[in-house]
Amino acid sequence: MATIRDLVVNRTVFSVEPDITVAQAVRYLCENRIGAVAVCERGQLVGVFSERDLMQRVVDKGLEPSAVLVRDVMTRDVFHVSIDDSHHTARAIMLNKNFRHLVVLDEAKHLRGFVSMRELLDIDIAESQELMR
Repeated sequence: MATIRDLVVNRTVFSVEPDITVAQAVRYLCENRIGAVAVCERGQLVGVFSERDLMQRVVDKGLEPSAVLVRDVMTRDVFHVSIDDSHHTARAIMLNKNFRHLVVLDEAKHLRGFVSMRELLDIDIAESQELMR
């Protein structure tokens, strides 16, 4: 059974500061082809900014992305999965909370990246195909 560690072992950790504008954060998401980014202040995780935050808290409210700070629209209540949890645990959290991305922390509570629902579904498909063989 795959652990989260298997997924993030050599992954680049993407993060932004809370005082950049939403426009800058969106540019960062696009440049790195990611759907969510950790928001860190002085090395500590303080939130997450995702495509969903952009749509619901900026675009839908008619706010100007270049005039709004990430700090004001990020998700503050961050759920996470441990690096040693199974992909089943991560999938259950994501389905229960309706998340598409989930923060991964290591034993020392340091940010190790994200897992996406797409990755977890790919594992499920691969395991099902293996069982069928």
